Amino acid sequence: KSVSTLWAIADEPTAAVIEAAHQQAVADALAYLEEHALFTREGTDGVRPVETTGLIAAAFTHRDSRAGDPDLHTHVAVANKVKARVSGKWLAIDGRLVYKANIAASETYNTRLEHHLTRALGVRFAERTDGDPRKRPVREIVGVDPRLNQFWSSRRAGIQARREVLAQDFQAAHGRPPSPIESIKLAQQATLET
Repeated sequence: KSVSTLWAIADEPTAAVIEAAHQQAVADALAYLEEHALFTREGTDGVRPVETTGLIAAAFTHRDSRAGDPDLHTHVAVANKVKARVSGKWLAIDGRLVYKANIAASETYNTRLEHHLTRALGVRFAERTDGDPRKRPVREIVGVDPRLNQFWSSRRAGIQARREVLAQDFQAAHGRPPSPIESIKLAQQATLET
């Protein structure tokens, strides 16, 4: 969040540098997927993994959240067809491998964004101390006021409030709190509803 916050309050030249670092980090994450997870399958019942020549995708950069808060992010729609490197056939992506690489690609984006911003602007990152201890710590830019990050997280606050209501409703209906899997489903529902 601190990257979007700094981007929102920066002068135009600095904001352009931040956006360029974001775009390069997106490209780095896509390159990671192409190199490590983008395959198709050939042969009887598609049992043989086959290398491809690369992915086809469209990237859409957004600059705010649905709630109107600054939120520099990019959605990437990946076509399901790839060209097999050797045969030249256009075949479906082996989605299982891409799915398994999802977290690694996300971490590639995060670490590369931090790298690009550190090199371009000299900023430093540190772990945020107020996060969920069960999750990997979030790293934020040192010096960006956390209160401003929180102020510009109104959608997250709305989702959390709705999630709590859904959890209370679940407990009232079932006589028990939701299981971890049910909690994930409630969080997804809260996200969609807000």
